[in-house]
Amino acid sequence: MEYQALYRKYRPQRFDQVIGQEHVTVTLAREIAAGRVAHAYLFAGPRGTGKTTTARLLAMALNCPDRSPDSEPCGACPSCSGVASSVSMDVMELDAASHNKVEDIRDLKAGVSTVASVGGARRVFILDEAHMLTKSASNALLKTLEEPPDHVHFVLATTEPYRLLDTVRSRSQRFDFHLVPTDTLTCHLRRIAEAEGFEATDGALLAVARRAAGSVRDALSLLEQVAARDRTVTEEGVQVALGVAGPESLMKLVDAVADETPAAALELVAHLSADGVDLRRFAGDALGFFRGVFLTQWSSDVKELTDEPPDVIERWQEVASRIPSASVTRSMDLLGEALVKLREGRDERMMLELAVLKLSRPELDDSPEAMLRRIERLEKGRPAAPTGAPPAAIPPAVPAAGPVVPPVPTPREPPAPAPASDQPLTDADLDRIWPQLSNAVMEGTSGRVSAFFREVVPGGVEGSTLVLSVPAGYELHYKSLSSDADLAVLLPRVAGELLGRPVKIDLRLQGAIAPGGSQGQGAGPEPSAPPDPMPEPEPEPPAPSEPVAKRAAGPAPPEVDAAAAMHQATLLVESELNAQEVQPD
Repeated sequence: MEYQALYRKYRPQRFDQVIGQEHVTVTLAREIAAGRVAHAYLFAGPRGTGKTTTARLLAMALNCPDRSPDSEPCGACPSCSGVASSVSMDVMELDAASHNKVEDIRDLKAGVSTVASVGGARRVFILDEAHMLTKSASNALLKTLEEPPDHVHFVLATTEPYRLLDTVRSRSQRFDFHLVPTDTLTCHLRRIAEAEGFEATDGALLAVARRAAGSVRDALSLLEQVAARDRTVTEEGVQVALGVAGPESLMKLVDAVADETPAAALELVAHLSADGVDLRRFAGDALGFFRGVFLTQWSSDVKELTDEPPDVIERWQEVASRIPSASVTRSMDLLGEALVKLREGRDERMMLELAVLKLSRPELDDSPEAMLRRIERLEKGRPAAPTGAPPAAIPPAVPAAGPVVPPVPTPREPPAPAPASDQPLTDADLDRIWPQLSNAVMEGTSGRVSAFFREVVPGGVEGSTLVLSVPAGYELHYKSLSSDADLAVLLPRVAGELLGRPVKIDLRLQGAIAPGGSQGQGAGPEPSAPPDPMPEPEPEPPAPSEPVAKRAAGPAPPEVDAAAAMHQATLLVESELNAQEVQPD
């Protein structure tokens, strides 16, 4: 006898053999027993869940002369045998993916008008992948689908019911097929393995069932593939044959995320790629693992929300105590984005490396969630204020007898000025004095100003003006620095001493247009000139009694970029913490 694939060999021949779809098979059996069979059915659900098989069982039960009282076909009569072997004249199965034109529907309607091969028999038309019908073909089928002959029944099977016309769905009785639970699918694989003589461990069958993701046909195909490699099916054999990563690989990724070690994460991806592991599947498994950790953190009893074995739930609970919930949520978002890119056909290894790098180094991710994680880490590293008893009052100092000699402060030597020169200033002059100028700002200003000044870079020289640039997106830094009076005096004084000539300082925000046509705005005037007037305050919002036209006047407020605002807030927190650390006790 010619070899048959397992999913064909073990195709159900009775309603009670269809696993995981009792809500469909029981209802159909009762309708057949009561003689209240609908003229059109719509079977919708994922692939491999039994839609076409159930349609064939319906046709067998309708035409079986020896069916049982509970509407089960006998499976031995000529009618049942003909349906099982796809040679019955009363059951026509049509692939709508390749027969989706109006001409194909006309041929089908011609077959509808013919009588059954045996008196009193029913004709059943099964349209597989019905969502592939064109709009014209669906419209051509509507009238026949609405009022077929009494002996004709239609069954439309589809994985995408939303693509069918509303008029087609409204003329059919719909049944939704569900993915089979993992434990039910594992028991089914166990029965088939015993019938075929396979020696399979529970862990191996569970791994196959998880990989099938609720599809019975996929599970049987995977079991057949693994058994072809070795008649003894083990969990290690499943991982090698199907390219599945083991739980230890997932735990290595979790350790890299918890310890923030990107080198370990990248090394893991390299090993998985070298071992031939399906990187897309690994990303999906990692996403499912972090989902389990997420459920563990937010559910009082995670066992009610999943059908995973106890050892997996224990690993979830262990990781949930190590990684904050914000990091778990961010990990799910990053892995979900990586899966979308992997399905688009991009470089799998590179996309996964970028994802695990962002997972293990939150500062590389500019999303609001990653910035909140950075703030949380800074707050945890900041020492808490003492909560003990208030310090005792310090007694006043008693002056010592004799004259008191006041301490003579040691004058600080200013930086040696460079000799004056009649040559014009160049960018090289600014680059030469930039380290000394930066150090002077760090030592002579407050912690907040010095923290913001770290983002400033030399912009160039325009005549006797030194241009200092603040990168675009750092509006908060620019406003704080340009409004600081001490900095406005310090910068031109120190720069003039270093260059040996009076200079001006122009602090500019990259991307902003100054009134004079140049980029940016000066941080402060030259020492001999009066300070720039303070910017006029923005007008207060009009009172409700003012006319609408008057209130609408004026420029519209600029749009606020949420990511840029969050980035500035993070830098502000970091600068305040740094300022508190450098302040003397």
